[in-house]
Amino acid sequence: MRRRNKFRDFLSTFLLFGLLAFGSAWLANQSEVTLQGKYQVIDGDSIKVSGREIRLLGIDAPEYRQNCVSQQGESYPCGKNSRSHLARLAKSGTLDCKGWEEDKYQRLLAICSAGDIELNAAMVRDGWAISYGSYEREEKIAQDNKTGVWQGGFENPSTWRESEKEVHSISWFSKLSLW
Repeated sequence: MRRRNKFRDFLSTFLLFGLLAFGSAWLANQSEVTLQGKYQVIDGDSIKVSGREIRLLGIDAPEYRQNCVSQQGESYPCGKNSRSHLARLAKSGTLDCKGWEEDKYQRLLAICSAGDIELNAAMVRDGWAISYGSYEREEKIAQDNKTGVWQGGFENPSTWRESEKEVHSISWFSKLSLW
């Protein structure tokens, strides 16, 4: 009798875990969002598709107002160049974005393609974005070829954003203290 109870308990537990695993997989698949249609390129790692803002997953591009330094030591608008490059890539075919989660700004984190070009990988491989945990191989190619931001010097986009926040907060505080 005890042996049958143990077997029944084992079988019940096994079935329960199996149902939970199946349910989790089904829910995860159901939460994937696919967007296609009219788009607007915001910057080198952000697009708006059918009215929804998308952040390209696994990459970080220079901010639109960010400048970099060429091999000759001259400043150039790498943020604008990054945006322009993404816009050119996006014109390669029908835009298709797939994502399953949002960032803290409620932007869909997605992998986007235009025709047969995966935009996330192409932006990193072409040097107009850096890897943010997913495209190390493509980043190495860009570094070796000295393309995009790798042609000279640049500040990591996240560091640039932080320094911009500090400048704006200091500016705001100084205006407040003069008041």
